[in-house]
Amino acid sequence: MQSVGSISVSLSAIQKEFDTSLAAVQWIGLMGSIMLSSLSLCFGRAGDLIGRRTIFKTGLTLYTAGAGLAAFSGTFPQLLGSRFVMALGLAMAAPMAGAIIASVHGHEHRGRALGLLAASIALGRTTGPTIGGAILQLWGWRAVFLANCIFGVATCVTMFLIFKGKEERRKVSVDYLGVVSLVVGFPSFLIALTAGTRLGWDASELVLWFALAAVGVVSFVWRELHAEAPLMNLRYFRSIPLVRSMLSLVLATLAFYPVAIFGPIYLLNVIGTAPLTAGLAMATLPLCTTLLSPLSGRLADRFNPRWVAILGLCIVLLGVFFYARLGEDSTLIWIVFVLSILGAGIGLFVPANDKAAFSTVPSRDYGMLAAMLTAFGTGSGALGTTAAVALAEVAKKSRISADAAGFAYDQQFAFSSLVPLAALAVLVTMVGKRERG
Repeated sequence: MQSVGSISVSLSAIQKEFDTSLAAVQWIGLMGSIMLSSLSLCFGRAGDLIGRRTIFKTGLTLYTAGAGLAAFSGTFPQLLGSRFVMALGLAMAAPMAGAIIASVHGHEHRGRALGLLAASIALGRTTGPTIGGAILQLWGWRAVFLANCIFGVATCVTMFLIFKGKEERRKVSVDYLGVVSLVVGFPSFLIALTAGTRLGWDASELVLWFALAAVGVVSFVWRELHAEAPLMNLRYFRSIPLVRSMLSLVLATLAFYPVAIFGPIYLLNVIGTAPLTAGLAMATLPLCTTLLSPLSGRLADRFNPRWVAILGLCIVLLGVFFYARLGEDSTLIWIVFVLSILGAGIGLFVPANDKAAFSTVPSRDYGMLAAMLTAFGTGSGALGTTAAVALAEVAKKSRISADAAGFAYDQQFAFSSLVPLAALAVLVTMVGKRERG
């Protein structure tokens, strides 16, 4: 879906048409992250119980319908509601893609398949802003949603033709209390982090959001330890390889994800590049991820995926280290090179780490595991971005200069603080006995 048009490029035009605040229009973009990080676990478990293909097709249908409704929204609340439907569909479909691929490919070829999936996602991130920007410039923001709808219809028709027949259902009760706890807890935590960055960490409303988050998370953990069919089987975390895969994913994502937010601002305001040049420079990161992901999958099939993941993390660490040292005098060529290093490291790490994770649980729970990978990755990205912004604000208060070049110092301070997380991800992946691939 991202290859048809990145919705984020339309936010400015949407704000102007509906004359709404920046805080309100940001929910168009935040909706996807919040739904993915909170509801993916619910739908991942639902896929294991009632059928992964069923959940996947339903999610694609909802995403397509939401995009069509968004294209013809007459008011901002209608657009927000349509975006909610899109995000709901995305939360259903995203984890199922990995689960379906992992279940239909044997251990010997699973890495290659997961590598191709990671490459396709990265390709969408590469072309999304460019294609979305072109559609926005030619026909307006409504055309971006309409393009998503048209592409969604074609994808739905294809999937309904491929995925035929009924799936076997497991007769197990649904953990509704776990669903409610998760929906209350995790989004409240993300909202509190987002509001804290915008309003200040001494804002009174943060107490309510953090309290809701604490109640939701504690209730979720307690419920998952006692439920017959938990959304997330916490007992699987007794497995050192699974803990290693999940923790390295969280730490690495915390470190590299904020580059997507800071990079364009740095290129435009500090280096002074044109918008097109900045877009092309930023595209090198997901492009390198696209190119390296299939190689990572093949290497993970041939060798121990853990060591392929370590290689990727070492390159990510190198990329974050170099990015933390970019300044106002850095050349565009060097910046592109640093972004390429980051993209290559991510491309090597993710498919190998995914394969290592899938080898730790039985196939009947692949939906749950795929949802965990989606939720942990998305949630860590949101948390890392919030932490980086907060660190940049701290640096901003301590400096004297207020010009655009000061952002380079703020960025250096923030990412220098994130480098240890990338280093810790490498160390975590190295911990433990050596197991066979």
